[in-house]
Amino acid sequence: MKKQFLTLILTCICVTVTFAQVSQSTGDLRAQATTCGDLDALFTQSGSSLHNLMYADVNASSTGTTVSAQQIKGSPFLVDNFQKSNIYVNEQLLGSFYSRFNAYSREIEIKKTNLEEEQYKALVKDENIRVVFDDKELQYASFIDEDGKITQDYLITKLSGSNYNLYQRYIVKYVEGKEAANSMVNAIPARFSNATEYYLKDLNSNLVSYIPTKKSKLLNLFSSDQKMQVAALIKKKGLNLKKESSLVQILTFANTLNTVDLASQGK
Repeated sequence: MKKQFLTLILTCICVTVTFAQVSQSTGDLRAQATTCGDLDALFTQSGSSLHNLMYADVNASSTGTTVSAQQIKGSPFLVDNFQKSNIYVNEQLLGSFYSRFNAYSREIEIKKTNLEEEQYKALVKDENIRVVFDDKELQYASFIDEDGKITQDYLITKLSGSNYNLYQRYIVKYVEGKEAANSMVNAIPARFSNATEYYLKDLNSNLVSYIPTKKSKLLNLFSSDQKMQVAALIKKKGLNLKKESSLVQILTFANTLNTVDLASQGK
């Protein structure tokens, strides 16, 4: 019994130390980047390494065939080209870079110039870092996903308000192709398939939650006195909850309401 108790104590100590080391590492990263000007502290692997990692599981298909990147239909990127962006740690601007979001590898690829010969690097995943483009903003964040689990990933800001923010999660998956069974059937090429999810941030609680496409479940994200007003808006406008434009209308309206309380997820 004493041995088991000692083992439990040691395990708790190890977990605590590990958490402290991770927190200190993140703090050291920000301090190094902001006070010492070492922007390389914000990056991880080189572009060539990332490219190999990205296609490793693509090439290891269940059929045993190798597919080159050029043979895959679609794109793993939110936007194919590198675009000029500003990188912030909290509210401090660190500098301007050329960036693009690889939605398949879940990495933001960064270059200091837009020269083709320059290898890109991956931005460190840190919730204090924001990448701001002319038309969008990406930030690594914690949120409650569709399954009710706490997840971390990049979210794209779609609307910022006084009560609520709206985010998009852009996801790309690889779908294996199929060889033609006979001369009468065409082969199906391998492809990247994309999907989107939307999330609501309650600025009163700072909780970021998945937005369901079912009306009754969506209304549960709002307080009881807001539900009727939001429901009336959806009915009056004939809003389609699967469309981003409809969600923008809903949250724009919700940001004009006074009471801000995120309903419990169990309702």
